[in-house]
Amino acid sequence: MNPVERANQDAPTDRLLAFIEFLRGRDILISPADSLVAMEVAGLVGYSDRTLLKSGLGSALAKSKFEVTVFNEAFEQYFGAPKTDTTSNSSAPSEPTEQDANKLSPQELGEQLSQAIQAQPELAANLSSELVDALKSGDEAAIAIAVETAAQQVDVSAIKLLTQRGQYIRKMLDALGEQALRDAAVELESTEPAAFEAVQALREQLRNKVRDRVDRAYMVHASGDAEDMLDDALSNMSLGNVDQHHRARLKRLLERMTRKLAARHGRIRKRVKRGQLAIAPTLRKAMATDGVPFQPRWRKSIRRKPQILILCDVSGSVAAYAKFLLLFLHSLQDVLPRTRSFAFSSNLGEVTETLRALPVEVAIERVNLKYGGATDYARAFEDFARLAMSDINRVTTVIILGDARNNNTDPRLDLLAQIRSKCRQLIWLNPESQRSWGTGDSEMQGVIRNCDTAAECSTLKQLERVVDNLLVELNS
Repeated sequence: MNPVERANQDAPTDRLLAFIEFLRGRDILISPADSLVAMEVAGLVGYSDRTLLKSGLGSALAKSKFEVTVFNEAFEQYFGAPKTDTTSNSSAPSEPTEQDANKLSPQELGEQLSQAIQAQPELAANLSSELVDALKSGDEAAIAIAVETAAQQVDVSAIKLLTQRGQYIRKMLDALGEQALRDAAVELESTEPAAFEAVQALREQLRNKVRDRVDRAYMVHASGDAEDMLDDALSNMSLGNVDQHHRARLKRLLERMTRKLAARHGRIRKRVKRGQLAIAPTLRKAMATDGVPFQPRWRKSIRRKPQILILCDVSGSVAAYAKFLLLFLHSLQDVLPRTRSFAFSSNLGEVTETLRALPVEVAIERVNLKYGGATDYARAFEDFARLAMSDINRVTTVIILGDARNNNTDPRLDLLAQIRSKCRQLIWLNPESQRSWGTGDSEMQGVIRNCDTAAECSTLKQLERVVDNLLVELNS
């Protein structure tokens, strides 16, 4: 197989693999097996029919409604909009532009450059290369080989910033030997205007190919990293400082966190006397008997049904944090369906059905409107005891989000102690820094004595850590 044939075969595959990497950077989980299926699908449907290719790859790589949406956006961004045939609409005459005048056919390019070489033989070295021949003849495979070779030489995959785009374009043009075309253009500009236009057309054609390759590298290697950096910064930012502009991104991060927690804790294993063979412990046990499994171990998949009661302070001092916790509670219902949610500032009420039945933005607005106000933990604990105390048992975990500031009034910590005595564990999440605990009207010192865990929770990372540890504890 000659290099041109190999390029025709390998180039689409390489671009497909780069597209798969592009999708991974946009939170679509793609296994090596999925990649092989996508390559097989692309081989069957081909690359000529863009719509068919999109449908085929989508069926292989997008496995949920979320992934289908992301895939469709990524496909359009990576492969670009479909090209339209403008030649069929040429019945209406239009004024020729300077750009149209510079579009020369390969035959015209070849004739003008041949005439230039005859007139100035010293230009032969600059205008008689394999790359120039490929550009003149429109040999896309040969051009693709040259561009890809230059991309590897300059390591274009190392691009990290958009500001590096021009730098890598220039590096690749130098690696391709574009300097020779530039020198020829300088020589021809004043002596052979027609040949000068031909050389400029070749340079523009080459520059477009290189620009497309650098843009594709940026999309795959840099834009994903930039998105990850922004996501990481947002995950470690105090939720009270997240502005409206980043609200949608934070919502997406919360949904991603929920999916990850669901995948990690959705199913656990338990030893039983019969059922599915547990291979690893069976082999370990058989090492004492020369590999003969006299004592097989069994397991089966079960789903524990822990109950979680969450009390969320939506008063003014923690309102910004409460909105995001309510957003998280809305997503958490898919992971832990036996979760009951309560909101309070002074009076407390259950909002489980509100979060489940309404769109998240509407639900949060309604909860804040109904239960927002000045903080009164005593009344909130009394309402909670009346509504849910009888439902608390040894499989119940109670989580409270609040700053424990009660305006210098009695917070009724005796009720908090009663809740702790009945539940499996009581967790208090405080969005304030630990340095502020116990200062002013803070009741955190008393809260700590009546809780199993009291933790600072002002960022998405901290929230994920707390919930992850909670789910590990529930499944143990």
